[in-house]
Amino acid sequence: MKNINYGDRVVLIDHKNRRHMVKLKETGRFSSQYGFIDHNDIIEAGDGGTAKTNKNFKYRIFSTTYTDYVMNLKRNAQIIYPKDTAQMLMEADIYPGLNVLESGIGQGALSMALLRALGNQGRLTTYEIREDFAEQSKKFIDDFCRELTEIHDIKIGNIYEGFEGIYDRILLDVPEPWHVIEHTKNGLVGGGIIVSYIPTILQVKTYVDTLKASGFFDDLSTFEIIKRPWKVDGLSVRPEMWMYNHSAFIVRARKTSIS
Repeated sequence: MKNINYGDRVVLIDHKNRRHMVKLKETGRFSSQYGFIDHNDIIEAGDGGTAKTNKNFKYRIFSTTYTDYVMNLKRNAQIIYPKDTAQMLMEADIYPGLNVLESGIGQGALSMALLRALGNQGRLTTYEIREDFAEQSKKFIDDFCRELTEIHDIKIGNIYEGFEGIYDRILLDVPEPWHVIEHTKNGLVGGGIIVSYIPTILQVKTYVDTLKASGFFDDLSTFEIIKRPWKVDGLSVRPEMWMYNHSAFIVRARKTSIS
């Protein structure tokens, strides 16, 4: 059983599978319609343990996952949802030691996932045009994975106007990613991968046309991720009546050598 300490975030799950993310404090108390639990009792229960309220209702205790954290952020900007983030990391082939460029930062959700995948080896550089987004996101990133931020640089600037350095991977979440392509001619290594998160198909069309017209990108793919939950409960085995539908398109391409 993992130790849980003051300052950690945990998720409490009730008998109806409702989830509550809580940051533990020395004199803290979690309250709901089912009563209260002192944070000290949550710490004693530990990761995977059970704590009871003063009204004898049980809550299962788990340490906070990446998905728990980013989906519970009080955000001013849209995030890239975990279902898409996971696929972007796979399509970009992110692993420790790479030099990665990202833009824009949003609320820091993709940055956190990239930092965890890099494992404090390599470098992550993030361009963000809005200083308020950069400042707020840095707080979220430090809160969730401060031990991994030594390799992270946040630069305030418009990536459409260019960027410094040469990168192994580029991941974009910007409205007009086609403006970045000209800068990848010298800013992305041969064989390097660029992955973009794009809301509408008209944006995708302009972006893909620009990639092809550049003459130095190949191996293109465009897709969306749809997650369909199923209910498996005794004899009731069926798809749920809802699903995580379209959030954005993902476009992946690889840089070719320029002769």
